[in-house]
Amino acid sequence: MKQAGALLLIALLPALVAAALHPRRPAWSRELMSMPEVTLEQTRHWEGRVLWVDARREADYQQRHIPNAVWLAEEQWERQLPEVLQVWQPGVSVVVYCNDEGCALSQSVARRLRRDTGIDGIWVLKGGWNAWLGAQKRRS
Repeated sequence: MKQAGALLLIALLPALVAAALHPRRPAWSRELMSMPEVTLEQTRHWEGRVLWVDARREADYQQRHIPNAVWLAEEQWERQLPEVLQVWQPGVSVVVYCNDEGCALSQSVARRLRRDTGIDGIWVLKGGWNAWLGAQKRRS
């Protein structure tokens, strides 16, 4: 039985090394992994403890955005981040959105926000701005 365990260990070691060094291995880095998504319905159960972050173009934000949302885009990061942190409070979840599910801006902004601030409760709104608009139309 000891020999079987030793053989298993010997066989497993090269496999682990190959997996760790493989050039196309999956991203295990916390920074490279995609941010968790949340639906609009799920955020309604958070009883208003949400800071909405709009990652769309500034013109889109200025035209219309989720009430009380703050604008944060990577091209204006240094200028906008302090303003975002002024309104964020511990215990409040941050939900980042852009236009729709195909928009990568929300993932990018959410990852950078987590990396630069250390805030753990950061989510990406599934469906983005279009999900918000759809919900508003259904209510009317």
